[in-house]
Amino acid sequence: MFKSRKLLVITMLFSLILPQNVWAVKKLAQTGFKWLSIPVGAQAMGMGAAVTALDGGLTTVFWNPAGMAHIPSSGITFSNVAWIADINHMAISSGFKVNDRLVLSAQVVSVNYGTLNATIRANNDNGYIDIGTFSPTGVATGIGLASSISDKFSVGGVFKYCYENLGTAYTSADIASGEMDEVEAALGVPAFDIGTLFYPGFGDLRIGMTLTNFSQEKSYITESFPLPLTFKLGAAMDVLDALNLGSKQQMTMYFDLLHSRDYTERIHLGAEYWFHEIIALRTGYKVNYDDENFTLGVGLKHHLGPLGFQFDYAFNNFIRFNPIHVFTFGLSFK
Repeated sequence: MFKSRKLLVITMLFSLILPQNVWAVKKLAQTGFKWLSIPVGAQAMGMGAAVTALDGGLTTVFWNPAGMAHIPSSGITFSNVAWIADINHMAISSGFKVNDRLVLSAQVVSVNYGTLNATIRANNDNGYIDIGTFSPTGVATGIGLASSISDKFSVGGVFKYCYENLGTAYTSADIASGEMDEVEAALGVPAFDIGTLFYPGFGDLRIGMTLTNFSQEKSYITESFPLPLTFKLGAAMDVLDALNLGSKQQMTMYFDLLHSRDYTERIHLGAEYWFHEIIALRTGYKVNYDDENFTLGVGLKHHLGPLGFQFDYAFNNFIRFNPIHVFTFGLSFK
């Protein structure tokens, strides 16, 4: 056991000090439906999205569906974020405890890019002409199942259907006659998320692994692309519990490694402090990002009989864009 813990620590430290030139290979613009990569939930965002090993939260269905196996009670959450470039992103997740080892889940994610100007190329001074406006949208709906195979190991999966409508596209046009060949740029793609969560037996140390947005390639007209497939490996541990500093406080450290199809390897670091399971303070940092860096967050819990209420807020800083504010509201019931 000691050797296993030592190896884990060494691996994590080695990942932190890897030189940037190891990640020099750029993988950009290789996927579609990029809105599926927008982080969901203020709890996760406040911890730098380092939540592959997060356990027992209703929003874990978006990060590691295996974590849904340990939700304390059934419930529902709603999250909203005004993303960069006036992109509106909303998400709803719910979980229903069938029994102590089995949980059913459902999720809906929607994105709206607002109203954009549409143009086509033309032989004039501007090089284009305006042809109106369009409003791209996307939605993904999914159902999932999570199960505790044993006290130390849980597994979960989500089947989702992702739909995107980018409006009307024009494959050819005769400017003089005003005739244009129109194509509806709409596409639906089924996809899967799978995840595992393992407790090795050292305190509450857990290790999570996920593969998200696994799908076949699709195409708009002639250009084919996959969804933003991402593999994550994460670890988390309550350091106060490991040091026997009392049960009224929790201080959990999170660490994630990400390997995605369309960008270089990244590291997410996060921390969450709970006092009496009433108020939480969070922070996080993202490594190997062009614009994002640190995050902050706060959470509040309150119970009224069988009902539980939770509010989470997160601040996600950007270098070149305005910071993002995320709000999540949760309701649980026994």
